[in-house]
Amino acid sequence: MLLPAKNLGTVLESREESFLVSREEPESISADQYRVLLNRIDRAGVTRPLRTIAITSCARGEGRTITAANLAYTAARDGREVLLVECDLRRPSLAGLFELAPGPGLAEVVEGKAELSQALARVGYLTVLAAGDASDIPVVLRSPRLAATMETLRSSFSLIVLDLPPALALSDAGRLATSADGIVLVVRAGETPRDVVRMAIDALPDRVLGIVLNGVDEPGYRRYLRSEAIGV
Repeated sequence: MLLPAKNLGTVLESREESFLVSREEPESISADQYRVLLNRIDRAGVTRPLRTIAITSCARGEGRTITAANLAYTAARDGREVLLVECDLRRPSLAGLFELAPGPGLAEVVEGKAELSQALARVGYLTVLAAGDASDIPVVLRSPRLAATMETLRSSFSLIVLDLPPALALSDAGRLATSADGIVLVVRAGETPRDVVRMAIDALPDRVLGIVLNGVDEPGYRRYLRSEAIGV
């Protein structure tokens, strides 16, 4: 493999209405891929603590938010205290995807407009901190209160999953990724050029754990499972 990062796993193509397959279809093949991903991250954490994991992609539309949400929910179902933090302040989507009630998010906490307890929302087993509505995004990203907020959260949760912006869109992802112990890059199967993946890795801090290949054809996995069942 020419890419300077190992393959952490694959994520199967999923229907839009079932974006949180780890909650809606926990026994599905798609949900199982997130358990595989979590296990591989856990193994990577044997040699060093990995309490905060950042999920990013090269560009938009590669499945980073879906991957982050399902990874976080999978860990939460496993009995861990898990927090999913939406760090894409420019194009937030988690509040809509999780159908959260209107309220403050990460931006308002950093700006001092809300307390952290007011911004946290419970979704089943999982705690979610949505991006909120920042009045000045660059100021929020440069604020010392952002790092302080992350440190406060680390003391309260055993695992934090950061849903970062795309690595090559702006400098936001690289700045936010400094709060993470490890970074996972989501790549769209058959679409993301290899040189673009290299550029994204170079744009991130030197703590990339590996790559997740998103959008893999599910029927191939079903054929494999049928073959296993008949002993082929």
